[in-house]
Amino acid sequence: MEQLEKWHPDNLPSVNTLAASWLRALANRRFRGLLLVWAGGPIGVLYLWRGVVQPVLFGTSQSDLQESYMRAAGRMAAGLDPYDLCQTLGCLEPTGPQYVTPPLLAWLLQPAVGVDSRVLGIVIVIVLNASLAVFLWCTLRALKVGDWQLAALLVLVAVSFEPVTGNIDEGQVNLVLLALSGVWLWAWVDGAWWGGAALAAAVTLKLIQAPVGLLLLLRKKWSMLAAAMLTGLGLSLLAAPQYLSEYLFKVLPAINAGTGFFENHSPGGTVTRLLEPDTFLGAVRGSPPAAQVITLIIAVAALAVTLWVLRSPVTGATGRSLEAAAIVAVTPLVTSYSWGTHLVLLLLPMLVVIAWAVRRRNWTALALVAAGDLLISPAHHWLGTLLAAGYSNVLVIRLMAEFGVAGVLLIWIASLLVIQRERSAYELRPRREAVKNTRQDASAFSK
Repeated sequence: MEQLEKWHPDNLPSVNTLAASWLRALANRRFRGLLLVWAGGPIGVLYLWRGVVQPVLFGTSQSDLQESYMRAAGRMAAGLDPYDLCQTLGCLEPTGPQYVTPPLLAWLLQPAVGVDSRVLGIVIVIVLNASLAVFLWCTLRALKVGDWQLAALLVLVAVSFEPVTGNIDEGQVNLVLLALSGVWLWAWVDGAWWGGAALAAAVTLKLIQAPVGLLLLLRKKWSMLAAAMLTGLGLSLLAAPQYLSEYLFKVLPAINAGTGFFENHSPGGTVTRLLEPDTFLGAVRGSPPAAQVITLIIAVAALAVTLWVLRSPVTGATGRSLEAAAIVAVTPLVTSYSWGTHLVLLLLPMLVVIAWAVRRRNWTALALVAAGDLLISPAHHWLGTLLAAGYSNVLVIRLMAEFGVAGVLLIWIASLLVIQRERSAYELRPRREAVKNTRQDASAFSK
């Protein structure tokens, strides 16, 4: 009887009590270090296996690399049009062997044409892992992370993010874009003009991060903007410029029409799936005109809200890093399609927000990023598992397909929230110092 009374609801600890006990435990540095070691061991071993050892020893499909990038590079090396399949089969959806990125990537891969696919696959795995390392190194420097525990936490978040290994499996170029975004973040925080060259190189490889250029205009960073424009123009003229007009005026408008395929984690994908349910598994391609209009309205609204939050600069290196996080976080909401592998670029706002939240003890921001991570990584993996197993509950499958979009929204909201909090704290700082000085003067006068 006494044992049963202990488990009576009135005798159980409240949620607030449990939360307070966890916060007290996390305030203990030794406990935090032990927690990181226990969590970091399995996460690190799993990443080394999935992201390095397994693809090097046993290989992966790397379907995007082999079927799209290298096919386009081979045609370009032979003097043929790399966008031929978009002309014959159509490129309403950026899937399959159609090459739908700017000419630069195929142009750069021309020397690899004819290289053994096994050897090329190993080189790509090394390049992509090196890109992740470059991103982490630049980001930690930009955020001025000197504490090993915070650095370890940020690294663990990065290597456990499912789109990272997804890019390695598919041989996607997005991890290279992530490395370039890390270089740009470092330069942006330090006010260095050369960050514009890194940003332009990323945009010339893939247009996903083109909206980031609006931040340069908003903050009137003319030297960085000039570096970006000159670099972008130079790379575009250097890399098979004869195909540039075809890409801009034929391929790009076609793929920007959007898709309702379940892999599309953008608001446009959600709208298309609602208006045209048969697009979910690709039975119907493209997106209806009504969905395209609604998608455009959502994109403009998301960009307007972000720029309104960024209307006035947040002082200091921390403020500049938060601004960079916000403009990167909005990019999946602006584009008409965001594949799961594209979402690896959200690591930049995720790490920036986590670093700020840990230092400020802001659990709301941490919870938003953690929830976004869970919705993008494991939830998307569960959806793929259910589809492969032939799960037949349509309602559950349709709802799970929107988990990725919900995760993107939460990370975007977190990036805007921390800017508001940082701005409020900065505005209150002079008042607090004035009150402190007044109290000190009063105390000295009384003495």
